[in-house]
Amino acid sequence: MDQPVSQQNTASRSRRRRDRSPSPLRWLILLIAAAGVIAGVLWATVWWDERPLAEMEKQLRNKDYDEVVALADRFLRDFPENGRAIALKARALVHQGNAPEAVRLFDQVGAASPDEIRDCAKAFLMLQRWLQALPLLEYLYSINPKDPDLLHQLSACRAKLGRYDDAVAAALEFSKRPECEARGYTLIALLETERGNHRTACEAWQRVLTVSPDGEGLQVPPEEFLAEYGAALLKVGNPTAALLHLQRSVSIKPTVRSLVLLGKAQYQDGRTDEAERTWQKVISLDKANEESRQGLAELAMKRSDFSSALNWLMPLAEAPTISSTTAFLLQRAFLLSGDQTTSQKWQSRANEIRRREELSRTVDQILIDSPTSLWGQVLQAYRLAEQENWDQAALMMTGIPDEQSHPFITKLANAVRDHGPLPDLTSLPLEVFP
Repeated sequence: MDQPVSQQNTASRSRRRRDRSPSPLRWLILLIAAAGVIAGVLWATVWWDERPLAEMEKQLRNKDYDEVVALADRFLRDFPENGRAIALKARALVHQGNAPEAVRLFDQVGAASPDEIRDCAKAFLMLQRWLQALPLLEYLYSINPKDPDLLHQLSACRAKLGRYDDAVAAALEFSKRPECEARGYTLIALLETERGNHRTACEAWQRVLTVSPDGEGLQVPPEEFLAEYGAALLKVGNPTAALLHLQRSVSIKPTVRSLVLLGKAQYQDGRTDEAERTWQKVISLDKANEESRQGLAELAMKRSDFSSALNWLMPLAEAPTISSTTAFLLQRAFLLSGDQTTSQKWQSRANEIRRREELSRTVDQILIDSPTSLWGQVLQAYRLAEQENWDQAALMMTGIPDEQSHPFITKLANAVRDHGPLPDLTSLPLEVFP
């Protein structure tokens, strides 16, 4: 039986509606399209918001550090917790020389990328915070062992913490990098001088001279390089060779140090008249120069002119850092001039100063030979505190177990905590040292 027309129209409209309804595939396409639109909008929003960050990075590469800081400050007014902007500002501050503020910002957000870690390490080095810088440099070295600048920084930082063997090893690796041989051996020579290996230092300076005869392109200016080489030659008893390099140094740029050393070389080489003139020139530049006054006093005593010797020495008599050499010369000058009572007083004082100097040399030797031992760490903390580097001294003390193990350690810990007077080295238990 035929359906009514109305029913037929209704069925037809229903079929057409079903035909127009999206299929599951069409729904999927629509969802993907919608997601793409949303993602695009989000990406565009993020890109728009982070344009200043990209501009900061560009200006950092261009070394326009003032602009980086200005951009960062504007951006951080709206987004004060943005770690990327804070790190970029910190890096710019390092290159501006504002290490304290840079470290404060790095402490706030950390240093994630190698570039951030490197600039953070540089800030620590600028603040002489060797203990914080060293692990960062060691990490960077592990991922980029051929970077010459990194090797130089690593060597210097290790030396500051008394790790001279490791420092020299890094300096030797540095010297093997292209065009770094002279600078590498300059670093080796300076390190060997610091730990008293003067013959090894001479060998390194000779290598520098071979590679760079004019002393150009080194970490130190040519006149300083030549003066250091001359000083090392004097230490190993070769004044004739030292004289040549010291004369060159003075001819480039005379300094008090180079002139003092030149006078010593002249004196040891038998040129006493030249030495006297050189030391007198030093006194005209630095009236309190102890080494030149010592030399002039010795020359006067050789002429039996004890009054002149005392005139050269007496301005040093009340100096808080008077050396045992000066005290001994005063004792001799008073004795030879017939004043035995004053001579005996100076003999006692010379003995006391000599004992302190020997103790200080013992401390330095422990720092060189056993920097990681208990007492090596204690004495490293002591030296840092002497330099008023209280932060580093305190960190070094935290690695020392049982502060009550010896009264010296307890006194040192209290002094570092309070930034107060350090304990006298005479209270060190020398019997426990190797």
